[in-house]
Amino acid sequence: MDKEEQRAIEYVRDIKAFYSHAITYVAVIAGLFLLNLTTSPDTNWAFWPAFGWGIGLLVHGISTFEVFAWFGPEWEQKQINKRLNRK
Repeated sequence: MDKEEQRAIEYVRDIKAFYSHAITYVAVIAGLFLLNLTTSPDTNWAFWPAFGWGIGLLVHGISTFEVFAWFGPEWEQKQINKRLNRK
């Protein structure tokens, strides 16, 4: 398997992991809001875990879809060449 194919497989696995994370987030947060509404409707405590975990999910998505590709394949190759004393 060549390097390009290995990268493609890794990328697809990363996308799969992100979608799994997103589905879990939606299910758990929905459950927490339901629990919040049934146990203590006066206090909206479910926003806090939704906010915290939402930040983690956002970072996971940015990393997976390489929104900011500062450390993309070109950077990796440049670092490899640098370590191997290539120009």
